[in-house]
Amino acid sequence: MKKTILFLSLFLGLNMSWAQLSPTYDDIWIPMRDGELLQADVYIPDGVTNGEVVLIQTPYNKNFFSFGLPMGVGTDLDDQPFIWVVVDWRGFYGSSDADLSDFERGEDGYDICEWITEQSWHGDRIGTWGPSALGSVQYHTAREEHPNHTCAVPMVNTGAQSYEAYYYGGVLEEARLFQLDALGYGLSPLVLSNPYDNLLWQVAKDGSYFPSEIHIPTLQIGGWYDHAIDAMIDFYKDSRNVADPAVRDEQWLLVGPWVHGGTGVAYVGSAIQGELVYDNAEFKSDSMAWDFLNYYLLDADNGWEDTDFITYYELGGNNVWHTSNADDISAAETNLLYLDNDGKLGSSNGVSSSSFISDPSNPSPTIGGATLSEDLEQGPFDQSSLDTRPDIVTFETAVLTDQVAVTGRISLRLYIECDQPDADIAIRLVDVYPDGRNMLITDGIKRLRFRNNEYAEEDEVFMTPGEVYTVDIDLPFTNYTWLAGHAIKIYVSGNHASRFNVNLQDGGEMYVDGEGNIANIIVHHTSAYPSVITLPGDNPILSIQEDVIDFVVYPNPVTNELQINGSSFISYAIYGSAGQMCILNSNLTNQRIDVSELSKGLYILQLTTANGETIQKKFTKQ
Repeated sequence: MKKTILFLSLFLGLNMSWAQLSPTYDDIWIPMRDGELLQADVYIPDGVTNGEVVLIQTPYNKNFFSFGLPMGVGTDLDDQPFIWVVVDWRGFYGSSDADLSDFERGEDGYDICEWITEQSWHGDRIGTWGPSALGSVQYHTAREEHPNHTCAVPMVNTGAQSYEAYYYGGVLEEARLFQLDALGYGLSPLVLSNPYDNLLWQVAKDGSYFPSEIHIPTLQIGGWYDHAIDAMIDFYKDSRNVADPAVRDEQWLLVGPWVHGGTGVAYVGSAIQGELVYDNAEFKSDSMAWDFLNYYLLDADNGWEDTDFITYYELGGNNVWHTSNADDISAAETNLLYLDNDGKLGSSNGVSSSSFISDPSNPSPTIGGATLSEDLEQGPFDQSSLDTRPDIVTFETAVLTDQVAVTGRISLRLYIECDQPDADIAIRLVDVYPDGRNMLITDGIKRLRFRNNEYAEEDEVFMTPGEVYTVDIDLPFTNYTWLAGHAIKIYVSGNHASRFNVNLQDGGEMYVDGEGNIANIIVHHTSAYPSVITLPGDNPILSIQEDVIDFVVYPNPVTNELQINGSSFISYAIYGSAGQMCILNSNLTNQRIDVSELSKGLYILQLTTANGETIQKKFTKQ
């Protein structure tokens, strides 16, 4: 229970306190048009007799808000101007007895708004706020066009229910689905019984994706480390183009370096995200939401109308905010990086091929990312522990001599051969820091029976051993800059668990128990099969410091002593896989390095020449 409370508090971004707020009106009943009742709490600041309302509709228990209201309010109710109305969804917590047989959440939202307008303490305007499910219900409510519903702040959600919302590249995002079950949605039977894109999914999307029915101003808030960011980018662009013409120029988007929330200490608006800290992003979601709500609910003369339409954070070493008045911030130009032999990424076609195994009984583990599960970390984490696994191959540029910036969807076209009828290809994109960390930026996956990018049952096609197949994998929309001195790297594997379902690779029915088959997977990277990464960015010259120093470090793995054959180096340093210094600037004699005292694991050896050039090589101490 304590774990669930923590999950929900972080999920909602609440300022939890041991002190509690006492609702002005507690557990009151709001009548719906079908005669059912929903339970609500009302918080009215001292001295306010006629105020504007912020409405929150939640499936996560309205009582949590007594520990602290969102947007930084906490328990300081009297230090802000709004009346807060928090309502339990029909079928959840205080409203659990309300009939679920025939209703629309948007209609419930409308009826709540109607009840609010009838209360003596209400002025005449209602704003809505909330993340995830609390965000999606705002779109459903706005669709009903209550005349007093003035504006909305939906976060990390679009409201859309679709095949791709649960199946990424044809692969079930299993951990998130099970977390939703734990939160009370009970979606698994429906989702698992529809593993193909079919009529049910089309009807679901048509009934839940409606940017054309937005008739009020919105401030849409998302995070680069959130699983919903791809859908949010598309939804925002659509809302700028097909919403009610009267409000098309009153749609704003804020995207920060944030996760969805719910695990660890990270949430929308916090500084700490995974293993990184973004101090200049802390509380940005709150401050912009306050400006937005003050402008539309209180007629505040705060200049909100001059705010650029999109405010977004540049991930990477620069860590700065940008703004745009476009409806799409995708870069128009692209750069290509080709996979090559020896795990290299470069600007020209590669040679040969790389291979790895995929074992369903020992899948490569999920380490952070755009997850939503109490059992998984969330946000950017170091992926270095994956480097020594036999079920992963990596491809990495040499050290960048200039920064490389991307804005948009990074895509990969790989040429794959496999000895099993089905398999998955999972991609993790990272930034290799000078200290040796491999920090996750984004990731994606594709089930190869759906390699033709169609997901209906009649579209699935299986593989034949010896054949080479074209596989396209799209990564979610991101904005990132690799700095000079860093490197671009991808991890390629056959699974990514427990975030995603593990493919049994036998070509049989999906999402059933079984031992499965071990797959041997080959990634071809030649002029005939040019496996390539497409980076959306205006980088006229993709500056990569190619390895011009000819040398070999051996043996690798090593037990006691490394030897260097080739160029002459004068000093070296050794870093651990987490970037910690193990040996600093020791003189190098006889081109030999004693590593016998190092613990087992992955290390980075940095060598320095007489003219000050440095180069890094990885080695494994066994």
